[in-house]
Amino acid sequence: MGKDSIRIAGGQGFYGDSPMAAIAIAREEAADYIVHDALAELTLSILQKDKMRDPNLGYARDIEFAAKSLYPIALKNGIKIVTNSGGLNPEKAAQKVAEILGAQGVTGVKIAAITGDNFIDRLDEVQQQGNNLAHLDSGEPFSSVEYQPTHANVYTGARSVVEALSQGADIILAGRVADPCLTLGILAHHFGWDLDGDLDKLASGIAVGHLLECGGQASGGNAYSEWPMDYKLSNLGYPIAEVSEDGSAVFTKLKSQGGKMSRNTLREQLVYEIHDPANYLTPDVTVDLTAVSIEDVGDNQVSFSGVKGKPKPEKLKLTIGLMEGYLSEQFFFMSWPYAYKKALKMVEAVKEIWKGLGIPIDRMEHQFIGLNGIHGAAIDIDESQVEDMNEVGVRLCIKHKDAKTGKLAMQSIVCLGLNGPPGIISKPGWGKPSTAMLSLWPTLVERDLIEEKVEIIKS
Repeated sequence: MGKDSIRIAGGQGFYGDSPMAAIAIAREEAADYIVHDALAELTLSILQKDKMRDPNLGYARDIEFAAKSLYPIALKNGIKIVTNSGGLNPEKAAQKVAEILGAQGVTGVKIAAITGDNFIDRLDEVQQQGNNLAHLDSGEPFSSVEYQPTHANVYTGARSVVEALSQGADIILAGRVADPCLTLGILAHHFGWDLDGDLDKLASGIAVGHLLECGGQASGGNAYSEWPMDYKLSNLGYPIAEVSEDGSAVFTKLKSQGGKMSRNTLREQLVYEIHDPANYLTPDVTVDLTAVSIEDVGDNQVSFSGVKGKPKPEKLKLTIGLMEGYLSEQFFFMSWPYAYKKALKMVEAVKEIWKGLGIPIDRMEHQFIGLNGIHGAAIDIDESQVEDMNEVGVRLCIKHKDAKTGKLAMQSIVCLGLNGPPGIISKPGWGKPSTAMLSLWPTLVERDLIEEKVEIIKS
């Protein structure tokens, strides 16, 4: 691997994504690094629920399968893995991976755990120092929150990724390192970019990371721009970026895999989750994407350049999880004839039963699947258009403070299977345990409060 360019592949777009594309890339030695982006706000809440059940968990558990399948192939072929799959427990994640690799005889592997983003124990301290942790949207102070915080994580940048690679890490399992900063850390390490300067290069590294972070979405998956998607989706080839020292890149995918790499797929991914294309805020740099050049240069080859950088934001984003109560839900379906009217009658009966029992429900919602299941109240249902529908699905969902309330509420309406409208089919599981509802509070904290740490564990 020379200094002139480096190949980085996007191997995962979310926790639970298929590992097959990354395995194919590793087998074909098509990259120098494979980046896995496992975290999102929702994912942190999922991992917190795991950690509430078992303090040894809190990491993305698909790394256990990756350590048995992908990692040995990648390591054998000289490919390094960089991921934020460490989640809320990077140390335990690193220990688990070391254990699994060791059991396969894969030893001497340097596994880095990056920590320091955990802020849960400092919320009171920061408020006492004058930061009221105001909500980014509403401006309300955190002191107005009535719910108990469960986790709090700061979005950190590329610096610790650079440090871990400088220490010879073969696998990096980070906490809440911001998604594109994983890739920036690789590039800054490889090319020696100055994380306190080189703004255009840093911004280019972030843009490349952003294009890789959602895995197959950049190479033909989930693509409106390539509809009707006249290529295979069953074995989608994930994006691979060959990046030059100036930050420009050529994106490709494996010829042996499905999907498509095109100007369309790349620019569609580029604007994904970007609020302001002129000021895309990240921990390391503010990115200006308004003058980029994206061009098809060959079969499944797309060039990318022209990114500009601005100084990084003064503060870092902090997301606080809140234990807001519990959710319980049930699905059922009404069949023809009068399917929609039957569904209305069923919902009416449910509401009357719950009101009569005095069940303490904070909020109830229902959607008709296939009619307004996605758009909710934004859809005005025309009853004349649903008169002859073959079937109508209904989702009932309630929010409540006590975990037992959900079981009581759902069991109280089981009787409607016989007592309600005819032609009902329900999803099994009436009265199953409620699900904890963790909401999120986005805010900002001072940079100098964050103390990241890199710990190397050997398999």
